[in-house]
Amino acid sequence: MNSKRKKALIKKILCREAAAVGNVTDTIADLAEPGFQEHRSAGVLASYLAERGFKVEFPWSHIPTAFKASKGKGRPVISVLAEYDALPNCGAEEGQWGHGCGHNLLGGGAAAAAVAAAGVLQEIKSPGTVVMWGCPAEEIIAGKVYMARDGAFKGDDAIVGWHPSTENSVSTKGGSSLDSLLFEYFGKTAHGAGAHAGRSALDGVMLLDVAANYLREHVPENVRIHMCILNGGEAPNVVPAYAKVWYYVRGKDRKQVDEVRQRLIACAKGAAQATGTKMKVKRLTGVYSRLENDVMAAQIQANFRLFGTPRVTEADKRKVKRLIKKAGFNTGLSKKKNSQGRGSSDEDSVSWLAPFGRINVACVAKGTTGHHRDYSAQVKLPFAHRGMLKAAEIMAGCMVDLATNRKLLDKARAEFKKRTKKFKYDPLIPKRQKPPTVNP
Repeated sequence: MNSKRKKALIKKILCREAAAVGNVTDTIADLAEPGFQEHRSAGVLASYLAERGFKVEFPWSHIPTAFKASKGKGRPVISVLAEYDALPNCGAEEGQWGHGCGHNLLGGGAAAAAVAAAGVLQEIKSPGTVVMWGCPAEEIIAGKVYMARDGAFKGDDAIVGWHPSTENSVSTKGGSSLDSLLFEYFGKTAHGAGAHAGRSALDGVMLLDVAANYLREHVPENVRIHMCILNGGEAPNVVPAYAKVWYYVRGKDRKQVDEVRQRLIACAKGAAQATGTKMKVKRLTGVYSRLENDVMAAQIQANFRLFGTPRVTEADKRKVKRLIKKAGFNTGLSKKKNSQGRGSSDEDSVSWLAPFGRINVACVAKGTTGHHRDYSAQVKLPFAHRGMLKAAEIMAGCMVDLATNRKLLDKARAEFKKRTKKFKYDPLIPKRQKPPTVNP
């Protein structure tokens, strides 16, 4: 179909949906639920789609806060990814959870895109199925990993996604590959005054950290190793028999992360031997780096140009200046060359299962720090809503193109098959392993 008609139909549908989807995003913002605990947030999105004729599987598989919503008939199957988990200490008050990464907007924008794309296909009587995947726990980089292990995304012909941002851009490079590792140490308790009779599990954790610090000098500069101690004992005069530490290992790709992970595990084993303790390691989740798809990137960029970027008003500027003194907004489409990010996301693993295209859309002011309450303070403002709806327009436009233009879809899938030749997807986690909680 021609671009003019497509644009008019999508805008008509989203104009009708604007108030309802705005209420959805604001409700999720207020709920601010942790990963794998987003029961009400997922329910709000699922209900919104069910009321608009989507068939909803909730929960999906054995993941309580994941769901699949679909509408239409036959192939192709074009999907969009939604997230809705919040972050700790990003709420209005110290210690409160909040949407410091804008996932309330991300979920609402994805749902609106699905409604608009399905509505256009229905209007023009075109075959095809629109799917929205409700994906929990992105902030602990786990939801889509467990969903993919259980069979999600593999039947999709193409997938689109987005993220609220301070800028407008097509994201092609993605983030870093990552492993999330839990190390547990088991020792022998004793009175602190008679510590010679005990074996400190905490000593094992601390010695692992010393070894990891030395390891950092001997890994590539792009590699990052982070940690936090989750359990280290209860009192200084009691030798702890149990201790637990959580590590992230990030790198440019799976090969690099695999190599560094093995070296870190060797450090952990050495720490156990040196302290007379026993050690157990568990990979909670692992993700790949992004598989690029030039066809998808070009098509989503074309829709970005067609629909434009979010409009900024003087009222937007006044409201944000109350939060950020030198606030401004990015109003154009970024021309910066993409480079791989330091951060990681489980959506990058999805790019190895189907052709994937992704955008960033400005929803907060320039200079806003992500994973911070300054971000969550803006996610219910009018500019954030306009950015969310703009993302929905762009993604819906791309989804309609892929569903109605067979040559375009075949080209995207041909590139995907070429780049995944001889590749076999490894979910990186055991078949029966349950999803981790926010604090393993």
